[in-house]
Amino acid sequence: MKTNLLLLSLLGLAHAAAAQEIAPASKLHTVSVGIFGLAPTAGFEYEHRLGRHGAVALQGSRYFNPDYLGYQAALVGRCYFSQQSSGGLYLQLSAGAFTHQGQARHSSYPGLPPQSGTYTTTVHGQGGGLGLGYRWPLGPQLSLNTLVGLKFYFHDLGIKGGPDYVGDWYATGQPGSVLDAQVSVGYSF
Repeated sequence: MKTNLLLLSLLGLAHAAAAQEIAPASKLHTVSVGIFGLAPTAGFEYEHRLGRHGAVALQGSRYFNPDYLGYQAALVGRCYFSQQSSGGLYLQLSAGAFTHQGQARHSSYPGLPPQSGTYTTTVHGQGGGLGLGYRWPLGPQLSLNTLVGLKFYFHDLGIKGGPDYVGDWYATGQPGSVLDAQVSVGYSF
């Protein structure tokens, strides 16, 4: 009798285990396009999932602002708080570099000869950022990605005495802005 009860119990457990839904395999790759910054930009991103919670991504963006035309690229690490393959809240760390064209005017400092006029110069630099984002699933393979955060990009024109920029490099939406935001649509496969 004990053997029969044990066999019936095992069969009942086997049926319950078979009725469980098997989770779909995680999509490892996501390609996204969107706006990667607060200035007029167009960006591209490739993300590779490293497991249930981790991901790395490469981002590239083109700035179309007439004051600071240029490019930025970043290597991004993400930690997703949920185990969903298609979305969820995440923390992002990034390290990047940029090159922009900008208008500058000479500054007058004691000991330097006075100069006048504006000129176009190339600004190079690098930095990092920290953000909090959310990936919204739009279907089995599409998602909407949003992010807000802070970035700190440092630059050097290599000019002794330092120039003054035409416009404000640090204003919200300019490449030197501390505030960061991103909105993109992604396709996972």
